[in-house]
Amino acid sequence: MVKPKGSTGATKMKIMAIICYNQDCKVDSYGYNIWQTLKDPFITYLNDCDVRNVYKHLKELQEMGFLDRMEKEEVEEGNRCLYSLTEKGHDLSNKFEPYLKFLQRITVS
Repeated sequence: MVKPKGSTGATKMKIMAIICYNQDCKVDSYGYNIWQTLKDPFITYLNDCDVRNVYKHLKELQEMGFLDRMEKEEVEEGNRCLYSLTEKGHDLSNKFEPYLKFLQRITVS
């Protein structure tokens, strides 16, 4: 079932957990590496064509004020949009915390 635009379902919460985890680890968050983390370990959006869904979620999260986006120029890889949580995004930590704990747990083992 498709959720209405502007809702914060499980996939969006996983994305926010990934971005929060990456920030804590000082790793850039960009569409492709977020999609890779959704594929493994979350086992979400397994097909290559599903990467576009991640960008749709990122755009919606940004429009809702949960994410900041900035462009970073990289010589070898071209322009890349990097994402970080806003203060409003951090306020949702109680919703994405289970996914964040999952990421923390799997990297420790």
